[in-house]
Order: sequence, then structure tokens, then C-alpha cells
Amino acid sequence: MNSDAIIKQNLLVEPLSSDALKLARGIYNTYITQDEELSLEIKIPTFFKLLNLHPCKDSIEYIQNLLEELNEPLAIRNFEFNGEKIQLKFVQFCSYKIGENTIKIELSPEYLHAQSEYMLDSFLF
Repeated sequence: MNSDAIIKQNLLVEPLSSDALKLARGIYNTYITQDEELSLEIKIPTFFKLLNLHPCKDSIEYIQNLLEELNEPLAIRNFEFNGEKIQLKFVQFCSYKIGENTIKIELSPEYLHAQSEYMLDSFLF
């Protein structure tokens, strides 16, 4: 067996809530449809519609809580990215900034790589 072969791992400590999964998949699908640009700017009403929420401050706080749930760091052993090998790497889904009308999201290329190559418990595809 090749010692450099990627070993798939269960990386989620806890399963994500159904709304967090829905949000992650919505963000990922936006990423795919925008020519795989890591920087996204999504209108807040789009999130309300996706999650079936009423437009209010509590709903924005709920979306922020879901983004925090998605950003629980994944610990990946023997991680290789862009030719660099790291014994233990912690990655997060994205960074984000909630504005008045939009949420700016910067997806992590390391997370997307981990999702496709390292996760047994993959949830975006």
C-alpha cells in the first residue's frame, strides 16, 4: 500500500443540524454556479428564502449561528494541500461578514479540498 495515499476520515465531531446542512449546500451551490469563485456576496433575503425564515433581526442571528456551526474546525491528520504536507491541520468552512443587505463569504480552499478528498462524512456533494 502506498504510504502517501489519502486516508478518508470521519471529520465531523457532531453531525450538522439540518438547517446548517441546507445553508452549507446553498452556499456551495452558489460557489459552483459562480465559476468556483471563493469570494461570494449573497443577499440576506436569499438566506431567508432558503431557510424559510421571516425577515427580522432574530433570523439574521439564526443565520449567524448556523455559520458558526459550519465553522467548527475540522482536524485533519496527514493533510496535504498545494504540495505541503502537515501532520495535523485545522480548517474552517469559511470566513464571513454580515452587512446590512448581504453576507460576504470567503470559502476556505483547504476546507473544500478536505471535503472532497479526506471526509468520509462528506456533506456538500
